[in-house]
Amino acid sequence: MSVIDHKTGAARPLILQIGFNRCGTLSFHRLMEDNGIPALHWQEPEGRNVAQVMVSNLAMGRKPFEGFEGIRAFSDIAFLNGQMMIDGARLFRSLHAAYPDAYFFFNTRDKSDWIASRAAHANGTFLKRFCKMSGLDEAGAKAAWAEMFDRHTAEVQSYFAMADARFLQFDLDRDAPSKIADWLSPDFAVDASLWGHYNRKSQPRALRADTNREALG
Repeated sequence: MSVIDHKTGAARPLILQIGFNRCGTLSFHRLMEDNGIPALHWQEPEGRNVAQVMVSNLAMGRKPFEGFEGIRAFSDIAFLNGQMMIDGARLFRSLHAAYPDAYFFFNTRDKSDWIASRAAHANGTFLKRFCKMSGLDEAGAKAAWAEMFDRHTAEVQSYFAMADARFLQFDLDRDAPSKIADWLSPDFAVDASLWGHYNRKSQPRALRADTNREALG
């Protein structure tokens, strides 16, 4: 799909995922790609990380995604190593200020499942990197994630309830992909049947919830 709308001659708006990783971000990215929408997930093939470029651009007074002009959909805007963490979803206010006409996709899921998925991500190394970066032990890290999940959900919902914005909250556990297709239909033709599930954990939900009960309180 062309970046330019040939009827109007204007660039198509951006589609920005503002939920956390491990909430169907890869499924969303593949849906965009499979529908011909130029999309970038986490980093370029050459290795430039989207979150790092975004923060650098903001520090220099540029638009967050300057340098990615051919891309329409951004997902998993995050970076984590043992020294720092960038969760681009938390910069939703700056993103809306820079791109008021963008589509803002708030992907979410059951909190217990999300914590378990993050803890298991990359064979547990994501959790280990977070612990090293934050100085927390594993139980403390999961408790911090639970608090961050609740805060982010409340702040996103409160902000976009008042903002003039194209906003969609999508619950990975409850919503059908047709909801995404309908929402994007003013500017993008999306075949919802191309939706797939990627990076799903096979561990039963009851067991995952048990594992994280202490973190959730």
